[in-house]
Amino acid sequence: MTTNNIDPQRLENLGPAERLIQTLLTHSDHAVHNRPGVVTQDPHSATGVKWEPATWKLEGPEGQQAKVVYKLSKSGKKTVKTKLGLLSSDSKLVVNERGQAIASYRQPGIFPEVAAWMWRQIAEVWKMDNEFAARWASHAFREDHKDLKVALAAFMLVQSRYGEPVRENGKIVFYDDDYRAVGEAMVLIRTKDADFSPKLLLRIHELLSVPQIAQINRELGFGTSTKRPTLGRWPTAVHLWLEHREQNPKLLQGLVKAGFRTTVMALTRKSGYKPKSSAFFQTLRWKQEQNPAGHRSVGIGETVTAAEDWSSLTEAEICAKIVKDKPNWKRICGLLPPTMGTTRAIMAAATEAGSFSNADLLILTPTFEELGLLNVEPVKSRWEKAIKEAEDQRASNIASRVKKAETVQKLQEAADNAVKKAVEEVIRGLTVYFFLDISGSMQASIEQGKKYISQFLQGFPLEKLHVATFNTTGREVTIKHSSSAGVEQAFRGILAGGGTDYGAGVMALRNHRPSPGEDALFIFVGDEQAGEFSSAVRTSGLNPVAFGLLKVSGNEHDRAVRQTAQLLSIPCFRIDENIFSDPYAVTRTLRNLIAATPVSAANASWGTTAPVRVSLVEKILQTDLLTKPTWSFIGHSNKTTSHQASAK
Repeated sequence: MTTNNIDPQRLENLGPAERLIQTLLTHSDHAVHNRPGVVTQDPHSATGVKWEPATWKLEGPEGQQAKVVYKLSKSGKKTVKTKLGLLSSDSKLVVNERGQAIASYRQPGIFPEVAAWMWRQIAEVWKMDNEFAARWASHAFREDHKDLKVALAAFMLVQSRYGEPVRENGKIVFYDDDYRAVGEAMVLIRTKDADFSPKLLLRIHELLSVPQIAQINRELGFGTSTKRPTLGRWPTAVHLWLEHREQNPKLLQGLVKAGFRTTVMALTRKSGYKPKSSAFFQTLRWKQEQNPAGHRSVGIGETVTAAEDWSSLTEAEICAKIVKDKPNWKRICGLLPPTMGTTRAIMAAATEAGSFSNADLLILTPTFEELGLLNVEPVKSRWEKAIKEAEDQRASNIASRVKKAETVQKLQEAADNAVKKAVEEVIRGLTVYFFLDISGSMQASIEQGKKYISQFLQGFPLEKLHVATFNTTGREVTIKHSSSAGVEQAFRGILAGGGTDYGAGVMALRNHRPSPGEDALFIFVGDEQAGEFSSAVRTSGLNPVAFGLLKVSGNEHDRAVRQTAQLLSIPCFRIDENIFSDPYAVTRTLRNLIAATPVSAANASWGTTAPVRVSLVEKILQTDLLTKPTWSFIGHSNKTTSHQASAK
């Protein structure tokens, strides 16, 4: 197994904390894609493959038509279609004119290569330290990385520490730790900022059913069946989740209103849950028929309420219903008649009703602009609020699809704000030193490097950031404004040329010592085609506690930054180029990079005062293991204890 973060030769020396950080900082694509795509080999990816969006269409003369696959990519505001080949008869492969497979065609759903890669990283942490893995899952529960959170919950539900009795001389002397209960807690706890939706619950089942993951679980001894995937305590947890909502009808009605009706039905089927009354089926509008075996007894033959239908309503009536019922945007889209679409009045009514989330408002910016609503209250104030509270860089991508310069500027501000918020949480007690390689070997990638820089450097407070460029000499760069425009201006007119001396860049910033009580983090953008520079780092007196490396090109055997980190006995965190094509990943990776930076011994303790900065690993170690909510132990006929054999 190799990754982009750590030198493969050092993998065997990684402890659980380092493997955790490696997992968080490696961009591993999304574990789930909600549209069709093609998968090709990619030796530079941690997973060995690359997913790209795709579509197909029938082409050719009548009677000889074939499905032609096109890869989809963005060029400014346009979607570019690139012809790849023909879709095979089983719709699994893309083949060229000679019938050779050149890509794998994928329907929407889980990306198994990425899912299996994440699973193995989690498994490696768990094998080294079971409790640390459980605390990692507990910490991740309130984080925003859904793919990782679902994978951790799924892993905890099936791993082999389930509270089994420990015997001595035939008598039970105590019970082992029950880490499956952590997985149950992740599924069952419901708070304002952390809640597993029906969609995520179903995804756990889908994840555990991936053949590669099922095989890994067999290798780990989590299950014995060679035919069925190991589900562990997933059915038990889903039974509790469903029964709680059946006993609290408003919760079930809320799920239907939010558009999760069919997902809840799927959960009921896959978990084998047996509702207690026909009201459950009535709420879901789920007509029941007797099974051929004749064992069903609830709701058989009863009529159910017809689904809500807006096809006969006028625009005014639809607006009135939106304002009265306050459905979310997903629900509105499912009910709008195709002949009507999203009109100006409907969009205004949905805004008044609070139907849009912040993400909805950003995504729909081009529509609001086209309908002339961005200067109309309450749309304007609600949209501007979403801009200020942006959590990722999606707004920067959307800016390419709007027309007005004012709208573009505000969307870019949203992207800048997202980066600043990501850094603000974790930058305390840390000074960042940033170095850009502008040597001749960077000629082909200098512009790409500067583009990447403009997507995240503005997130750092200017008083906490020092920047330099280098070839054979180093030069300090002054950023005058904390924005992507300010970063772009600072690097304007800088071209690649000359030799490469990373140490020259370090020495250019040697006069900017960290303040007392602060640590130093070095971030390099370059191709590493140079020798190690540990002596320059030591001479500078800056004493970095870690390196971050954004490698933009070059021979993989050249590893100046990584080798220097080894000589200095500090970690080197690799930042994958692919994160910059993902609006979610930039802020998350940046936050994780800074949080993962270790705290130096000199700054770790301040006597009776709290340390200035706590690293990510320390935060995880200090995280209490999640426990199931009280209601899951009370009044539920399907409940099991951790000491029952069925829990295994």
